[in-house]
Amino acid sequence: MSAPSGDASCPLAILPSYQSPSGEPQESVWRLLAPPLRARAAVPEEARSLGASLVGLEPTCTAAFLLHALPPGRSLFRGVGRVAPPLPGIQRDAAPPSTREDDEPARRLVSACSDVVGARVAAGARDVSLSGGVDSAVLCALAARHAPGRVRAWSMEVHFADETERRNARTVARLTGVELVDVPIPDAVLPDLFEPTVIATETPILNARVIASFAFYAAARLLGASVMLSGAGADEVLMGNPNAMASAATRIEEDRRLARTVLRAPVDNLGDTRDGMPWSLADLEVTEEVRAAAWILRELVLPPELRGARAHKLTVHTPYLDTGFSNVALALPESSLSRAGVGKWLFRQGARGLVPDEVRLARKTPRYGHTALSSPMRARWLELYRAWLSPSRLEPLEVIDPKATLAMLEHSIRMEPESPEASAVDRLLMRLCSLAMLHAHAARGSSCPES
Repeated sequence: MSAPSGDASCPLAILPSYQSPSGEPQESVWRLLAPPLRARAAVPEEARSLGASLVGLEPTCTAAFLLHALPPGRSLFRGVGRVAPPLPGIQRDAAPPSTREDDEPARRLVSACSDVVGARVAAGARDVSLSGGVDSAVLCALAARHAPGRVRAWSMEVHFADETERRNARTVARLTGVELVDVPIPDAVLPDLFEPTVIATETPILNARVIASFAFYAAARLLGASVMLSGAGADEVLMGNPNAMASAATRIEEDRRLARTVLRAPVDNLGDTRDGMPWSLADLEVTEEVRAAAWILRELVLPPELRGARAHKLTVHTPYLDTGFSNVALALPESSLSRAGVGKWLFRQGARGLVPDEVRLARKTPRYGHTALSSPMRARWLELYRAWLSPSRLEPLEVIDPKATLAMLEHSIRMEPESPEASAVDRLLMRLCSLAMLHAHAARGSSCPES
């Protein structure tokens, strides 16, 4: 692999031909995939004369970001602020666990979902992202009810996808009578799509799943999809992972520990990691559950789902985050959503007869993998990491120690993929590469303010 291009122009004609639903080869799918950069904004003359200090990433914000201490209103980009949408102030019902059947509230919950999906389908949504989990399966089944014979489901074939879920996706498509379009994402394309994905999503990324989604949406758009329904957000409003806050806290502390080994400067006044979790910087009048869910969606889930798809002129709707559904879900008592360690309990009850039991009751177990260490393309990933983590790329960020970063990279190369620390180290290296990419493009005057 060559050194970083600086303009995200990477060779993409390396994928094998793709079979369309009709069986015809679609060799042009990847050959037609252009770099996703927006039109470059002209750099003002005064900015050129003063140098790159007026553009790019703000050093203090960069350090705060790596330490999960960046306030919701601050951005990585110089001179750019963020306006966080108001959080729902809904309080969960404190009712004690019910000993009777939950049929009626379950029916209301699924009915609210059906109403939202029906409105999206009526407005033209005919495609559904179908991973094979219960969330996407319900969306697919409801869309098929609202538009019989006119819905397509889209599935991603990538080496770290869960095989049980892929099998379930095929089952759901068959039972609901929808056309299933299986999009293969070869491992060979992921390193070359790293830089375009970062620029399109305008945010650092931390695993190859985000890159695969970017490729998936590109292929879907080239094969005719224009508006797609996604199950993103269901876990956050339905307590799909009852231990989400605890596991997020563990990961955040792990990230902070590693980030301190490569940072030069303190966070200054932007935030203090002693304050606790990053969602503690948000509106304290809102419940911690909602604040944590909003942080996960804003920082991890929605940028790749919405911005990545938008780069290919594909619109993604998230019915589970529509207020017509989320307001109903967020008002339910915790006891009706989480039982015996299983999340989405009431939603699963309401989905009886809508999706097969093996899908309805399955626990979601995605396998994202350690990008560089466990990927079949390990050598190419490490070459890409070396190029973007060079002193010439890191010094402009001002707060990253290139020597410490190189030591971290060399340490990762000696790790076994199954090492307990491997995932966290790779997460940091990918975020550092992302920051270098964002700064390089922003400093060249490209259009990279968060949108």
